Amino acid sequence: MSLRAIKSAVETGLARFVEQNPYLWKVSWEIVKRVPVLLPHDKSYNAFRHFVKAVPQGLFLDVGANDGITALGFRKFSTTYRILSLEPNPLLEPGLRKIKSHDPLFDYRLVGAGDKPASMVLYMPVYRGIALHTYTSGSLDKSKATLRHICGNYVAEASEVKEFSVNIVTVDSLAIDPSIAKIDVEGFDYEVLLGAVQTIERNRPFIAIELAWARRAVVEAFFEERGYVLLSYDVGRDRFGRDNAGGQSGERNSFAVPKERLASLPLSD
Repeated sequence: MSLRAIKSAVETGLARFVEQNPYLWKVSWEIVKRVPVLLPHDKSYNAFRHFVKAVPQGLFLDVGANDGITALGFRKFSTTYRILSLEPNPLLEPGLRKIKSHDPLFDYRLVGAGDKPASMVLYMPVYRGIALHTYTSGSLDKSKATLRHICGNYVAEASEVKEFSVNIVTVDSLAIDPSIAKIDVEGFDYEVLLGAVQTIERNRPFIAIELAWARRAVVEAFFEERGYVLLSYDVGRDRFGRDNAGGQSGERNSFAVPKERLASLPLSD
């Protein structure tokens, strides 16, 4: 095993340990945002540097922006890209507003993305005053189940769930031209894609997407119809390969790449 692979395995193990403890998670989340060397927070997002190399100028669309942590990580790979973050949770606006105050190429909208304009209710667990925003979901049952699966019964039972209404828009309605996009929307990835058909077909962006297992087949068909290939990114080897849903690399993200851009990426043999 290479040194890079060992380092990646250790980081993944530590990340999972921290994720299980709300107090450690809260402290670590804040530290990562403030220490650039620790970014991107999701190590599979190191794949973005290859996308930026292939398309040096453009717009990065961050769908499911959270408090802006992905945008902060993306800045490591480009200081000249424009960034547009979409985040429906109003409790996360302070972080987004802070980034906008010192990054003139960054903007955000407090909306969710879907297949049609709508409003919906989101659920976010709170553990002893700590907002566990990464477990926010449009399904109360899913939010609770995911929290229980990751953090255990004790944390799940001790948490309350806050609910709030949000507005949903389609990506196509924004009339934007992204070169790179990230979609992390807790199971609503397919709906986001359906609302972004024109944008995707017009711009052919690289797309990082966290796929919901239950919708995987329809998402794969969506990309196949549009001449895309789903790849996984091996963090340890810094290589892309045929997507296995993170089975080898331990990562949760897949990467949709236009077939005409495959030659621009480092691919596994």
